[in-house]
Amino acid sequence: MTRVALDSNILLYAELEPGSEKGKRAIDIIVRADRDGVIPAQCLGEFLRVVQRRAPASFPEALKQVALYRAAFLTPPTTDEAIAAAADIAHSHGLQIWDAVICAVAERSGAKALLTEDLQDGRTLQGLRFINPFEPGNAALIDTLLA
Repeated sequence: MTRVALDSNILLYAELEPGSEKGKRAIDIIVRADRDGVIPAQCLGEFLRVVQRRAPASFPEALKQVALYRAAFLTPPTTDEAIAAAADIAHSHGLQIWDAVICAVAERSGAKALLTEDLQDGRTLQGLRFINPFEPGNAALIDTLLA
């Protein structure tokens, strides 16, 4: 299995829309990636922020879910070194700073792909490839990465 990083949108679909097509796909990816996957701490924070805003009654359950993610995945912190690397990425490549933080942390953790629907599908940045897991044309690639 190639180490992959998961963006917060995957967690959100799995938790807030588990019966939708994207929710089912997200759950499948989470289950298959947990052996060697990465969820940057930034993504866990984004997940909690959105749950708190969109489904406040679900926030206590989301806190429990974050604890499970932390136990099952590598969850590297956002350090001052990660912020410095992210600032360079944001400046050089035009990414928003928080997206750049996710990229910097994922790449430094050995991830070769970031599964996200929020960044340019197929783009490679410093050895980290952005893959939209909800794009049907990417299913075979994701299957290969998670095998």
